[in-house]
Amino acid sequence: MSGLKFYIRDKNARVDSSIQMVLYYDGYRLKVSTGINVPPAYWNAKKQRAKVLLEFPDAVIINDELDQMEEAMNSLLRKYRDFGYYPVPATLRKEFLALGGNPLKDRRDKTFWDYFEEFIVYKEKQLSDIRDYNNSLRKHLVNAEKKMGREHRFDLIANPESDFAENWNHYLLYEAINSEGNPGLARNTAGKMNKCFKVFLNWCFDRNIIPRFSLKKFPTVHEDVDKVYVTEEELELITEVELEDELEQIVRDLFVIGCETGLRFSDFIRIDSRDIRNNQIHFRPKKTRKQANNKVIIPISERLDDTLKKYEYNPPSFNGKRITQFNTTIREVCRKAGLTTDIVRYKHKGGVEVKEVKFKFEEISSHTCRRTFCTLKFLKGMPAQAIMKFSGHRSERNFLKYLKLDAELTASKYGEFF
Repeated sequence: MSGLKFYIRDKNARVDSSIQMVLYYDGYRLKVSTGINVPPAYWNAKKQRAKVLLEFPDAVIINDELDQMEEAMNSLLRKYRDFGYYPVPATLRKEFLALGGNPLKDRRDKTFWDYFEEFIVYKEKQLSDIRDYNNSLRKHLVNAEKKMGREHRFDLIANPESDFAENWNHYLLYEAINSEGNPGLARNTAGKMNKCFKVFLNWCFDRNIIPRFSLKKFPTVHEDVDKVYVTEEELELITEVELEDELEQIVRDLFVIGCETGLRFSDFIRIDSRDIRNNQIHFRPKKTRKQANNKVIIPISERLDDTLKKYEYNPPSFNGKRITQFNTTIREVCRKAGLTTDIVRYKHKGGVEVKEVKFKFEEISSHTCRRTFCTLKFLKGMPAQAIMKFSGHRSERNFLKYLKLDAELTASKYGEFF
């Protein structure tokens, strides 16, 4: 864990006091003077920034310098984290001070990657999970730069004659290594990377870092990919299957809790007795915790109540274990429960349409829970707007895409309209 704080050396001083930066990381403590002074009366200790007041116009400049120092130090830490180790404080101090102690750079000297690092710091403050940007997008931008044989520059990205967009899209669809180790991302994955890239470029536009230009050549391509849900009958089979392995029992019960609540994996693995009252679950989802009024109240169904009773309404936590372990285990549980029907789907990889045939249990994952919850509730007649209150979808269009209504179930439910 790491933590970075700013404080003034003497809060009771009658003259300006120096601002100190202290960093706690990997069991170490590093203290560095920022070289900036501020009158104690204009220092906000809670926000760790100067007070922005009419009588103290220097506050904006000071806070901007502190922001950029924090961004620079966090960038150094991310670099070492990716290396797999952290240096001793003396080494980190030397590298930080090599930037001038106050690592402000003239805007014209900043590179594409300098701004990308600032963007990542911004996203860290905005979102609880930035892996799409800091891991996936970063990785593909680095690899595409190597493939193109030239550094990314905003003027090249903006210039249609540089063929950057064409080369970037070709890399995503035909050269980037996918999760199976083969060249070429699925269309949806490539589209997601373009979406993330456009978020970064729009961030640059909004801050007047670069002039606006058309982003039409970075399409958010999308194709429907059959994602499975679990039917009521299959959910009953999963609930009743005899399991001897303790981990399989825990994962099965957590999966049932997910299907009955519609919560994300990061949430249904954290439910405990303190969240349960009046036969309801009162919960604040982790992913949207920074949003106002994000609390959800979920009635406890009979199946959910039976599952919670096993643990005296305090189900075991899966924290500390990887989601891959959950997915591997629940697939084995579903295999034992008899979810062995064939699933046929078509998707594009490396620019080629591929037909895949798998057993249904092979397609089950932690995210199947939310899809199952939404689909089953919709088929039972619950209004879409009500389900969206639990699922967090903001538009019916996206919500209906999320549902999985196969032809047989759709015909059965809506046959009365024909």
